[in-house]
Amino acid sequence: MATTEILSLLTIIVPGIGWATVSLLYRKGIKLGLLANIFSFLTLIICAFNVLTYFTASTPMIYTLVEFNGIEVISFIVDSISVAISFLVVFIGCIILLFSLGYMTPENREHPITEGYAWFYGSMLLFMASMVGVVYSYSLITMAIFYEVTGLCSFVLIGFFHENPKSRYSAMKALYITHLGWIFLIVATALLYSFSGSVTFNALSNLTPYVKSATVLLLAIAAWAKSAQIPFYTWLPDAMIAPTPVSAYLHAAAMVKVGVFLLFRSIQYAAPIDQFVGLIIGVMAVLTMVYGLVMYVPQLDMKRLLAYSTITQLSYMFLALSFASIGAVEGLRGSIFHLWNHAYAKALFFLTAGALSYATGSKFLIDYRGLIERSRILAISFSVAAFSISGIPPLACFYSKFVIFLSGFSHSPIWVPALTLIAIGESVCCFIIFLYWVIKCIYGEASDHISKMQDIPLTMSVALVVLVIMCFISAYIMYPLLEQITFAGR
Repeated sequence: MATTEILSLLTIIVPGIGWATVSLLYRKGIKLGLLANIFSFLTLIICAFNVLTYFTASTPMIYTLVEFNGIEVISFIVDSISVAISFLVVFIGCIILLFSLGYMTPENREHPITEGYAWFYGSMLLFMASMVGVVYSYSLITMAIFYEVTGLCSFVLIGFFHENPKSRYSAMKALYITHLGWIFLIVATALLYSFSGSVTFNALSNLTPYVKSATVLLLAIAAWAKSAQIPFYTWLPDAMIAPTPVSAYLHAAAMVKVGVFLLFRSIQYAAPIDQFVGLIIGVMAVLTMVYGLVMYVPQLDMKRLLAYSTITQLSYMFLALSFASIGAVEGLRGSIFHLWNHAYAKALFFLTAGALSYATGSKFLIDYRGLIERSRILAISFSVAAFSISGIPPLACFYSKFVIFLSGFSHSPIWVPALTLIAIGESVCCFIIFLYWVIKCIYGEASDHISKMQDIPLTMSVALVVLVIMCFISAYIMYPLLEQITFAGR
């Protein structure tokens, strides 16, 4: 095996070992947080070394670990995208686990936490391992395995407060809906094998146009279920009952990004596809985008507002992929670029929400008035996250949204620029709504909750500062790699 192959496998294996170790040492209680952080930091070091190794001396490679009767059961691809996005998954996971050292404590005013540490930290490490597995998957069977493991991890983590009936209900709801998507993924895999004799993404390029369209539509449905798009969106807002670090990881770099990455790989190898398929994906993206925007308005619970924000931002990625499906390579690049930039902004926004609820005991936006008087770091984090999500320059999401919009105005089918105009309208409205909450929460006379808020621990502050910095520089890190993103099945 080449060095990059070994390092890529280790980024799955090490957090997996961490999960097993933390689970076995469950009696250690709160001390397990330090152990989980050691495993996550070790994984990050391996990932960083893999990035350096790949981008200095390696070329894309595919390797199969398990094969049965010629079927690639466990097969991985190491290319610029899988290496970069695996780093994103691990980096965000490390930051969130660092934040959790302060958040998952009895001092948390919203949810004093005195037990369940092995459950939380072990599942978070397994979540990290399974998401990295998704990113490296080259076989649809491999993808299906890790797709399902991410769903099981989210089920366990969403149901962390299992004594609460709402928590149990939300966990089951997320499991059932995302498992429905898994069924569509299995059907797509069976269809692909029936007509090509293979289950790798590359086999999509060998299908006849009608079979290819049907297979990609099935994969799109599997992606919609995982990424909370219409009609499968209902599980995501309810999942906000989980501890905030879970919500942050689920929205920023795991779970909901599985669907986007699944469709990204599918279209990367299958394009060009019949325009009708692209139109369906694009229309569904815009419908979800508009619905999510409408649902911004009544939200007072900060995490539910952010849940609908995630739904709309994922729609941008699906819209870009609809452009890519008809041959627009800029759409392919825009989708993964926005996945990258959105991860840092959304992680920052959720961790800010967690820090606010930790310090004040409230999860409601109306209780955060006058924030800048008591905590400049939280006021800055709130503002940077809100404006980055809204696509305001020079913050990172501006650049990825710009690439998506540019793609939409660079291709001839009339539905492409039409859907792009709707997306631009959503972005403007998103900015107005978030600007309202920035002004409402940060300025004015401090509310009772803000006046009486406690200080946040150092680990939480460090996590927020790192993510604020990343919201400014992440686009510059990823942009040089965009030229390497192209259609692979041609």
